[in-house]
Amino acid sequence: MYLPNHFQSEDLDQIRSFLQQHYFGLLLSNSPDLYYSPLPFLMDWQEDHLTVFCHLARNNPQLKQLNEQQVQIVIMGPHAFVAADCYGDEQAVSTWNYSLVELKGTAFALDTAQTLALVRRQESFSAPGMLQAADYQQKLVNGICGVRIEISSIVGKMKLSQNKSAEQRQKVGDYLQATEQPQSVWQLMQQLALYQSN
Repeated sequence: MYLPNHFQSEDLDQIRSFLQQHYFGLLLSNSPDLYYSPLPFLMDWQEDHLTVFCHLARNNPQLKQLNEQQVQIVIMGPHAFVAADCYGDEQAVSTWNYSLVELKGTAFALDTAQTLALVRRQESFSAPGMLQAADYQQKLVNGICGVRIEISSIVGKMKLSQNKSAEQRQKVGDYLQATEQPQSVWQLMQQLALYQSN
């Protein structure tokens, strides 16, 4: 990933907060073919170490690449178009502001009991009663396989006009706040002290 220094986020607390709010992304693997699967991820922090869990359909060919293989996860956060005219500068160009976290690590396929425990954890947030029937549990784990990913690298990229002056960032924030685009980009700029809302 292309990552100029001014867009890099090294603040682990900031990244942890980002991943609590945004946990849907792409699981990428490349052994020998490039595969990706869009998935929700369960983040498990133990102090500064992160383990990520997900599950895939057993029919998904990517699953064959995931046991003890290096993988990458890309979690996208808020993003929005920034029009050139918002800067009040004829030399300005339009751009796209966005935020993401890239995780790299080693994947391990879970066994049936571990997969069921993972699904129980995931389902406990929305439909805990669904997993009480034993036949339903068996049918479920026959169709999916859980995956554990031990994360070795965490990189945050917050491209939020940090390469602009404070005055220009203020104009970008005002522009984003006034448009019909998702409000989360200027809110993230405000959270990172890159913009002051009026």
